[in-house]
Amino acid sequence: MAYPSENSARRPQRSPRLRFRDERIFYYAALGPTSIVIALVVALPIIYTVVLGFFVQNTLTRNWRFTGLANYADILTDSDFWFAFWNGVVFTVGSTVVATVFGLAIAILLDCNFRGRGPLRALVIFPYIVPSIVVAFIWKFIFSGRGILNDFLSFVGAQTISVPWLGDQRFAMMAVILISAWTWFPFAAITLLAAIQNVPDNIYEAAALDGAGPVRRFAFLTLPLLAPALMVVVLIRAIWAFRNYDMIWLLTEGGPIGATEVLPIMAYKEAFGLFRMGHASAVAVSLMVFVTLLAAVHFRVGARLRKAYDTT
Repeated sequence: MAYPSENSARRPQRSPRLRFRDERIFYYAALGPTSIVIALVVALPIIYTVVLGFFVQNTLTRNWRFTGLANYADILTDSDFWFAFWNGVVFTVGSTVVATVFGLAIAILLDCNFRGRGPLRALVIFPYIVPSIVVAFIWKFIFSGRGILNDFLSFVGAQTISVPWLGDQRFAMMAVILISAWTWFPFAAITLLAAIQNVPDNIYEAAALDGAGPVRRFAFLTLPLLAPALMVVVLIRAIWAFRNYDMIWLLTEGGPIGATEVLPIMAYKEAFGLFRMGHASAVAVSLMVFVTLLAAVHFRVGARLRKAYDTT
């Protein structure tokens, strides 16, 4: 009778492995339902919108007529389209700059040691988590003709008449930019605070020993080291701001007289106000192209900054 040798008894038992073909079938079976859901929820509406841009369709008559690139030619020669596009650029640049600068200031403040810093850090995130509808109602009350802002300005003697800030063409865009920046600055503050805290303290200690003051340390150390985080904050905010719809609609609905109308609001009015689905789809596709270009810039610039940061 043959007995197993000592080496064979000590040899570990290998668990049976699936063949490559079986593993591939398993991966397809596991990812299949998710891929189908993503295709139905994301890809299918995008494809439908792109196709609809080549047709003229009225939601009342339900008649379809193929027109090729006529819808795109119409919007590209429409002054209202470019006015809405320019409004979007102004809103994006203004809200991004204000939110980033204010967020950087708050991040530097929260990096200092003082009593109550912990509760203040938790409080800073509050504007970011408040629902948009609540933010809109609060700020509409503040900026109304009889709101808190006008009462304060009258109390200090800065003005004698009430100004409807959101109803005046001169001030509506400025008010919307400030409100949108107020809702976004917590994201910038928390992100930049994390980046600041990752900077080694010995760098600042060495700069202080060389005689660099707080201003020079901020200009020549903090800002260059925060460049990757700043770029991420700026580009993400720019992408979200350019496609912003809910906050502007809740505050002004694109008014007064189109002063705050941006491309998403124009697409909504074309679709559900004028019932021109083809034009609305062309506006939406154009908006998607602009946002895609911003996203491409984000990934390209971010990759270069990460490479430069890793090299240094």
